[in-house]
Amino acid sequence: MSNNKREALRQKALAEIALLDTPPEREFDVLAKLAQRMLGTGMSSITLVAPERQWFKARCGPLAPQTPRAQAFCPVVVETEAPLTVADARLDPRFAESPFVTGAPNIRYYAGVPVRIQQADGDWVTIGTLCVLDEQPREPRPTDLEVLEELACVAEALIEARAVALRAAGAAEERRLAVERLERERRQFKQAERMADMGSYRYDIEKQSTAWSDGVFAIHERPVSSGVPNSEVLNYFPEPDRTRFVAAVMRTLNTGEPFEMDADFVTAKGNPRRVRCSCEIELVKGKPVALIGLIQDITERHDLEQRLRHQACTDDLTQLANRAEFHRVLDARLREARLADGDVAVLLIDLDGFKGVNDVLGHAAGDAVLRRVADRLRASCNDGCVPARLGGDEFAIVMSADLDCVGLDRKVRRLLHDLEIVVDGQGLIARVTGTIGIAWSSAAAQDRDVLLRQADAALYAAKRTRKGTAQTFQVGTDDRQVG
Repeated sequence: MSNNKREALRQKALAEIALLDTPPEREFDVLAKLAQRMLGTGMSSITLVAPERQWFKARCGPLAPQTPRAQAFCPVVVETEAPLTVADARLDPRFAESPFVTGAPNIRYYAGVPVRIQQADGDWVTIGTLCVLDEQPREPRPTDLEVLEELACVAEALIEARAVALRAAGAAEERRLAVERLERERRQFKQAERMADMGSYRYDIEKQSTAWSDGVFAIHERPVSSGVPNSEVLNYFPEPDRTRFVAAVMRTLNTGEPFEMDADFVTAKGNPRRVRCSCEIELVKGKPVALIGLIQDITERHDLEQRLRHQACTDDLTQLANRAEFHRVLDARLREARLADGDVAVLLIDLDGFKGVNDVLGHAAGDAVLRRVADRLRASCNDGCVPARLGGDEFAIVMSADLDCVGLDRKVRRLLHDLEIVVDGQGLIARVTGTIGIAWSSAAAQDRDVLLRQADAALYAAKRTRKGTAQTFQVGTDDRQVG
């Protein structure tokens, strides 16, 4: 390994133990004093060698807290990773001109050994020295380096113990932060569940047991302390949604495909709800182990959607279906008729004398008449017929698919009778009747526009004949008509 790479490895190891520039520690100070005392020198130190300086973790004698690395003794030990003794630095060409020799602390004698740490891969890396120094030259003794090497082993053990403690403290701090993070995430999750009226669940396939989050208990209106009612989970879904839910779950188990569905729901307290359920499979090594999913209370949203849908398809004054809804229902009936080779009858109704009510008795009376007409149409359409207000004093009915000509005849005669309304107000009397035009889808080739034109033609033909009557559109020799 090149010198540059080895130096980078040393500095990385030094940074990892986080010992540089730390406060004095008694154990290291005692070790430095022991080395000074055992070798009888005026100075000693435990030195860490950084890129531009050497810093003394512990020192005895007239040594500064740190010095430049250049022309110092300890960096030579670190770079060579071998012990070093210098009997008289003034006579050693490597150090004779060193400011540490020519000036304070006037080093003459030096003996130092590497202080190393072991890396994760088992490699030992020198990061500093344990050394003794003196102002007087002296001839090194064979035991000097032996003593220093033994003391260096103690220094290495201290550093390793400190590093282990540091790592343990770091791990403990990481665990504390992780616990705090998990607790924070748990609180956020619970708050998100409350805000979204949502909860999560997990069904263990092998154990055949279910775990609920707090949000699921809240939706079920069950206390968390009561536990998950595993044998009763499906009972909260009334039919037919219970069957739909079970089928969706089985499909996910068999195919692995997730599902989402809206369903009716009844809580433990008997309160009806609307919920959205989602589910997907959890795999471990390719094997299904659980079903996980969400359940959300969407009652308010569902009710709002239902109200908006009702408003979009309902005439505000009469609460009958409006023109758009009438067309939607008629299109659906025509599709069914095409598939079944059936027939659908449509009635267009126009009120006679309604303008006079508005002119004589006012619009409030007119509105009352329209509501009375709507009530009578609803009363007569409880068998699959769908009444609608197309606008103004125009109404329409999509008749039941199973109604034949005879049944239609009875229905129309009853309607003509029901649509005779006498309005009395402010000493004035007005009479309203209804004229009806009838058309059958078979004569219109199951085409909605054609069907409505034919019913409209029959309506005006009836008006020309006599108001307050009904007439069926005729094609060729078709003589279906009601007088």
